Amino acid sequence: METDRNARVRLAQLQLYVNNHINDQYLTPVSTVIVAALLTTWRPLAWVVTWAVVELAIIATYLTCYRRFRAVDRQPHEEPVWARRIAWAHGAHMLSWSSIIVWGWVPGDAANLMFTMLVHLGLVSATVAMSNPHRRLLLSDMSIPMVALLAPPLLSAGAFNTGLAMLGLFYCALMLCVAAKIHQTTAEAIELRLRNEELIARLERQTRIDGLTGVANRNHLLATGNAEIRRASRFGHPMALLMLDIDHFKSINDTHGHLVGDRVIKAVADACALSLRDCDCLGRMGGEEFVAILPETDLGAAVAVAERLRATVEALRLTHEGRPLVTTVSVGVTVLESASEPLANLLSRADVAMYRAKKRGRNCVETEVTSRALAWRPQDVAATV
Repeated sequence: METDRNARVRLAQLQLYVNNHINDQYLTPVSTVIVAALLTTWRPLAWVVTWAVVELAIIATYLTCYRRFRAVDRQPHEEPVWARRIAWAHGAHMLSWSSIIVWGWVPGDAANLMFTMLVHLGLVSATVAMSNPHRRLLLSDMSIPMVALLAPPLLSAGAFNTGLAMLGLFYCALMLCVAAKIHQTTAEAIELRLRNEELIARLERQTRIDGLTGVANRNHLLATGNAEIRRASRFGHPMALLMLDIDHFKSINDTHGHLVGDRVIKAVADACALSLRDCDCLGRMGGEEFVAILPETDLGAAVAVAERLRATVEALRLTHEGRPLVTTVSVGVTVLESASEPLANLLSRADVAMYRAKKRGRNCVETEVTSRALAWRPQDVAATV
């Protein structure tokens, strides 16, 4: 669990890094043009135009990488792959700007030195402000402009240039400390947010899921039933409801104890859940009684599903202390009989059918419908709703 959360934190950090840098689409092309215009003061126009064209192409490349990252459904385990792609794409951008030291710097020209230093001071500051969410990318982004910031004074003789290099080194160290602190704060905030999301998801699950069986609890089952009735009524589709009760369950509890009874309930719920569709809703009404809501299911199909559930439970081979536990269910079946019919009506009819199955000898399926249900055609509901 902790490893999974750490991977999610790293992915969230990468997401924040990309969100910060996506603003480059508005700022960096303009900065490129301005810097290129100023560089023509010291270097030939052809050199400057070539650099600007290459830099704009690099900007388009890494912005495309960012957009692809944001467009796909990313998984935490994919974070290292995306981090490498982004590191290469954005690293080319940092290298392009830092290359000004190689071809744009004019030794001995104070104005050029000031311009070059200002460009790289701005590059370091922007990197700290935008790359801090992701530590590895922060360090890779910072390494190239830091070298470029220190190179001009170190390559020049004199005490002034040495002092300038020391000042640049102090500035870079200060920026790294600031970036590390921001990164720590950001990481703590992301982890707290993820923990809160996990807690909220757990609480939401507890409001929907029965703690013993893992199927829907009573409240969620009733809410789902009402929602399916509204949907079936609106679109004129059939809907069925099954009620299942474990046979002779009281004797299981009395003979073997409540823990064994709980194990039987859980086994029946698991078996029935595996036999239903993803769109069906199986819920525990209470005790040993379950209800299954079957959208898009008419009476004939519902009876077939009920028989399948009955046979599945009968096929269970449960034992306790070496002795078999015979487990069967009685099933009552009904269908939606009219548009917007109350869920209580369906539950009542299914309950009547289920008790009829018990009176018939248990481990069987019974239906409860009225003449109105046989005459009602779901495809006509749209005209009545």
